[in-house]
Amino acid sequence: MSIAAQEVVHPVDSASRRPAWRQRLVQAERGLAWGLRADSVFFVHFFGISIVLVAGLIIGLELWQWVAITVALTVVLSAEMFQQALKLMVRGLGPAAGEETTRALSIGTAAVLVACLGSTIVMGLVFASRTCELFSN
Repeated sequence: MSIAAQEVVHPVDSASRRPAWRQRLVQAERGLAWGLRADSVFFVHFFGISIVLVAGLIIGLELWQWVAITVALTVVLSAEMFQQALKLMVRGLGPAAGEETTRALSIGTAAVLVACLGSTIVMGLVFASRTCELFSN
């Protein structure tokens, strides 16, 4: 049994000690930790996010602009986490993985690319809008 499969199985004792909502919260926390550690691409995303946050603070973004940026970044990070989950499932198949799994990974990678492009467009519009406001005054 692979490591990922072992981690998903929870003993009956731990499930009976915690309410179902808390167990799901623990699973989400573990999933977040595993996802962030699974690939170094998150460090690139977090570097970019820190630049966006600092730039937003410097030019004084409004609330609606922060909301738009937060949604855009959340979509990118969620797409990246789903891609990590897909990779893990394909690895679990081992040598049985065929052409369909390669296509699935390519589609997952394309989904991350689409999310990144959309996020970049949203952030570009937000920063352009705010920059125009600053220079028009």
